[in-house]
Amino acid sequence: MEKKEQIYLYIRKDTLNKLKSKNYDNLGLDTLSVSLDLKMNRANISRLLNQLYNEGRIIKTASRPVLFIDRASLETYIQNTYIPSIIPKDKELKDYLSDTADYKEENTVNSFSRYITNLRHSKMAEPVKRAKSAILYPSGLNTIIIGDRGTGRFQFARAMANYAKEVQFVDEKKKASIVECLNYNVSNEESFLKLLFGEYIAKNNAHKKGLFQQSQNNIIILNNMDQLPSNALSALYSAILDKSFSPINSQKIYELKTLIIATSSKPVLGDDGDIRRCFPMLINLPNLHERSIVEKLVLILQYLQDEAALIDNTIRISKDALSCFVMSEYKGNLAHLRAEIRQACAMGYQDYLNKNAFFIDIDFDEISTPVLENIFDVDKRIDELKDTLNLFTNDYLFFSSRLPNPELQLLYDLDRSPNAEENLNIQTIGEEMTNQCIADIESASSIQMNTIRSLFLQKIYKLVYPLIKKHAICKNEKLLYGLLLHISNEIDRITSNNTTLAYSNLTNKIARASDYTYAMSIIHAVQETYKILFPESEADYIATYLYLSSQWINKRYIQLLIISSNKETSKNYADFINGQSFKTYASYITLPPDETTQDIIDTVTEKMNQIDKGRGIIIITDNPVIRENSNLISMNYHGEFTTMEDLTIQKIVSIAKRVESLGATIQSSNVFENFTITETAQNTPIQTHAQELLQDIQDKLLSESLIFLNPEKTCQSLFNVLLNIISDLSIQYSDDLLIKFIFHTAFTLERCIRKEPYVYPKSRSLIRQNRKLFDILEKNFETITEIFSVQIPAGEMGFIIEIFLPYCSF
Repeated sequence: MEKKEQIYLYIRKDTLNKLKSKNYDNLGLDTLSVSLDLKMNRANISRLLNQLYNEGRIIKTASRPVLFIDRASLETYIQNTYIPSIIPKDKELKDYLSDTADYKEENTVNSFSRYITNLRHSKMAEPVKRAKSAILYPSGLNTIIIGDRGTGRFQFARAMANYAKEVQFVDEKKKASIVECLNYNVSNEESFLKLLFGEYIAKNNAHKKGLFQQSQNNIIILNNMDQLPSNALSALYSAILDKSFSPINSQKIYELKTLIIATSSKPVLGDDGDIRRCFPMLINLPNLHERSIVEKLVLILQYLQDEAALIDNTIRISKDALSCFVMSEYKGNLAHLRAEIRQACAMGYQDYLNKNAFFIDIDFDEISTPVLENIFDVDKRIDELKDTLNLFTNDYLFFSSRLPNPELQLLYDLDRSPNAEENLNIQTIGEEMTNQCIADIESASSIQMNTIRSLFLQKIYKLVYPLIKKHAICKNEKLLYGLLLHISNEIDRITSNNTTLAYSNLTNKIARASDYTYAMSIIHAVQETYKILFPESEADYIATYLYLSSQWINKRYIQLLIISSNKETSKNYADFINGQSFKTYASYITLPPDETTQDIIDTVTEKMNQIDKGRGIIIITDNPVIRENSNLISMNYHGEFTTMEDLTIQKIVSIAKRVESLGATIQSSNVFENFTITETAQNTPIQTHAQELLQDIQDKLLSESLIFLNPEKTCQSLFNVLLNIISDLSIQYSDDLLIKFIFHTAFTLERCIRKEPYVYPKSRSLIRQNRKLFDILEKNFETITEIFSVQIPAGEMGFIIEIFLPYCSF
């Protein structure tokens, strides 16, 4: 092992040990301590430590003696804390750490965060829903998790146990007791019973507590419970059913207050009477080949992320290689998939060592032959795979031990439900009566018809149906009978002399004139037949019910129009939305860069008129021309529309989920305001002019010179960072500053990716003399670290400090 790596591992071990014990006061090692412990020359130690610092792998203090701490360990174990590369003299490292900083145990399953549960094709949504229900139910429900080997039964059980801590069902400081039932057979079943129930040892007059006593008000996980001997199972079932147990060789009876989560690979257990009585909650986990493409993709990305953290190295995989892993089938389910990924990483690691590469590369050569040979049903699944992979900007995905993979984070973001409050806003658009109509329609759509086809409703049916047989509601018998049921209840209320009105008249009437005509004809017929008088609000209810029913039946939802000038962005986003089977539909336009304003407006309005379903259109675009000229759109499109400029797939998915609500209308566009990124008056002229200059830098300089970086992504990211730095420094924007910063920093990132950073001799003195400027730069470069997974070392920061010095007054 190289001396530098030996020194790094020594510092890493010291940092980890002190973080684990929360010994923050003594974090860090000085040069003398390292040289004495490793028995190396102090001058060489100092030189190698500075190399590690310049590479961004360790941080140091500005105090004397200088202390060195492993950066990766801090980022792994201390969450949500910013720590600079150099700790100033007037501060200590512990000043940056929260008193409640938590130790992050490796391989911890964080509740259900690793499961895809909200996207339309999720196969794990139902298991997770059942698991949460079992925990949230008063006193909890014993649960049995059934699945073939390798489906992740044990990991799912651990996720349930962690969820129990999150919702405070059990004390968060207590650990679930885990019993591996494969270790017990007929020859040692007594050992299993003693483990659970405890025992009384007569010769010592001692009581040895079992897990049932130790785990009072806690959780026990019985992994592979189906492998237990029959006598052991019988004793376990009896204790659960009696809710009590006695230790072996003892007559004492103890109450059983333990929640039991069991796993089994035998589906037949789910039909066993004793099993179902002992474990009311039954959860079936699907095999890997039954899960959706997105779910498989998330698993693969997560395994690669785990592997990068495990070996503390960066892994790169091509989209093509990733597609092979996703499309292949694995007889051993998740365990088999993970083994194949680890094998591919090992193959790539060998080349990494031989070539002294910057990262471990995984391509076709690293994939095993069985994976390539077991790719089936390509035609059925390829569209979903393409729609998802097209959301990823780059052809290669990187996994770092220091930062989360952005593509994986994107998929997790897409899976998250919209904010509950935003959902409530969109669901409750309008007044109480409108919302009740929505609830009644949703209830009627799932009603059992034989429960409402009574003689009384048949009489109302014969009276009402001839009046509305041409209305769209008659296409759906359930919705029609839902309306008849409401009319029946209203007749009962009036004839029983109940004068309490459910609703007042609507202020905001959303139904059409034709719906009100139908409503009035129904009311007149019912009043004449039953000799009653309906309140005026009944016309509003019936008309609104008829209108919303027609929207539900004809699927006339608000339409989405995605417009972009950036290559295939709009098409890729629209394909993904439509592949998720939302009730709304996403159309797209890709605008050529040289189109005039009038041409853009003509193209957009023509498309809007084509796709309009009568409920309005939401435009999501990155083109400011469209929002700035909404008045021109109004001249050629007479429907309702609103425009948003936050063109990210996460926001589009969130919008799609919300507008498919039956009560959503364009009038409710105020709930979308938070999606729109508005620019301040100060930055608008800067950005308008600077974007043209950025385009020139990108096309004429960076496109031909950058190898590892995407020029467009690099320019936009660095430009946003520059604007933040300008704001923090309170200095004026200038083209000269923009050119210097973008040009120099882009190539700095390229050098760092190649592991060839410059060491500027003046960097140390520049940082020391310009501490405030350095802190501002380092804080804003965190964004660059997150985007490109690369740390700019202090040796390069000297150049960047010199760029800003002429513009600063301090």
